[in-house]
Amino acid sequence: MGAMADKPAQAERKKKKPRPRWQHILWIIFKIVRIPVLCVLAVYIGLYIGYTKLGHQPSGEILHISTWRHLYDLVFAN
Repeated sequence: MGAMADKPAQAERKKKKPRPRWQHILWIIFKIVRIPVLCVLAVYIGLYIGYTKLGHQPSGEILHISTWRHLYDLVFAN
């Protein structure tokens, strides 16, 4: 008989309030954007560690176009 008394309490716990539309849209945008943001963050952290800590170069040069041209020339040189 104890199991019968628990059913209404369980039914009430399972009911969730529907989210407002703006929260639903915001959650979808977050789910779409999080992977690219994490990828860019991982690349930046890798660049920082590799270029400044291992290469002993100034961190301000990570985003200079001349640095990227030099790296491109090193990788794709004949």
